[in-house]
Amino acid sequence: MKKVAAAILMFTFVWALTACEGSQNPEKQQEPPASQAVSDQRADQMPQDTAEAEGKVETTEGSTEEKGESSILVAYFSWAENAILEGEVDAVASPSVLVPGNVQQLAGWVQEETGADLFSIRVTEPYPNDWDACLERANEERGDNARPALQERVENLDQYDTVFLGYPNWWYGVPMALLSFLEENDLSGKQVYLFCSHGTGGLARSVEIITEAVPGAVISNAIFDCYEEEASSSEEAIKNWVAELGYTQQRNSVGENHAAGAQISVRWGENRVIYALNDSPEAQSLLDQLPLTMEVEDYGANEKIFYPPRPLDTQDTPTAEGGAGTLAYYAPWGDVVMFYGEYNTNPALYELGQIVSGEELVSRMSGSLTIDRME
Repeated sequence: MKKVAAAILMFTFVWALTACEGSQNPEKQQEPPASQAVSDQRADQMPQDTAEAEGKVETTEGSTEEKGESSILVAYFSWAENAILEGEVDAVASPSVLVPGNVQQLAGWVQEETGADLFSIRVTEPYPNDWDACLERANEERGDNARPALQERVENLDQYDTVFLGYPNWWYGVPMALLSFLEENDLSGKQVYLFCSHGTGGLARSVEIITEAVPGAVISNAIFDCYEEEASSSEEAIKNWVAELGYTQQRNSVGENHAAGAQISVRWGENRVIYALNDSPEAQSLLDQLPLTMEVEDYGANEKIFYPPRPLDTQDTPTAEGGAGTLAYYAPWGDVVMFYGEYNTNPALYELGQIVSGEELVSRMSGSLTIDRME
């Protein structure tokens, strides 16, 4: 059950991130004794209000324009936008320095697909346009553990809940300017997706380095990477990646994908449970992310839970007030809840829908779930 304590308890969420596992679930309170009537004691921690001030974001051209309605930011570092381009550039020896650069192209396609705001990470002291000279300086910065000065910061970063972060592999890691960005712009609590252009070194230690730099962020292990010589032909591949993550604005706007009256299937092994969704923005947020394959977890003695890749939109969504068979979303922790027992109401618990069939199976859910829309 969801229980609002008389005295508000404050808990610190701990995010344990590793290079091979994008994110872990926030810690939950220890479950109460089985004899206790209330079996589910989540902390009464409500989401903090986000300031609704008009935000601004630096564009790739360096001008400042009003931030739109997007809660998604695409931030990236590209050599092409951080190089001295005076004189002639050898397009054969240094192809990725020509505008648009490899990462710049990838970032543009992510922005097109998501409708996100775009931010180019640019240093105050540009790099040489000769690749060997650029690598030499990059190696010096790496050896000095330097943090190159940047031209801008992202304003009103708290208005973004999702960040796509793009970069090239430099010296089996990341450009040190990327670490400057991560230290100057706190990504704690945000969902972060990485995309990378690289040579034969692949991702190398880049994911590990980024994870260590932002221990409070939720870094997905769904990473897009491509060889630098393939970057210019990777539009379809990276847009498909964005679509698979559920962030494509085209998919979100398709009328037949509307949540009203939609049913979803939750399968594991030979078992299947079906839920009917309500017409809330939150239910639409879940539907837009399907299909999903998620690990189910037990919590308390009355619910099964899983964590969708990105937060759901709880605006204009009713709180959950039903009993067993309710499909809900607990906003402070970002988990979808499948109740198989009674529970108390909680202002942070929102209803997604109700069970249609398979109610007797919910308590036996285990392992990997496949969640998809019923056709």
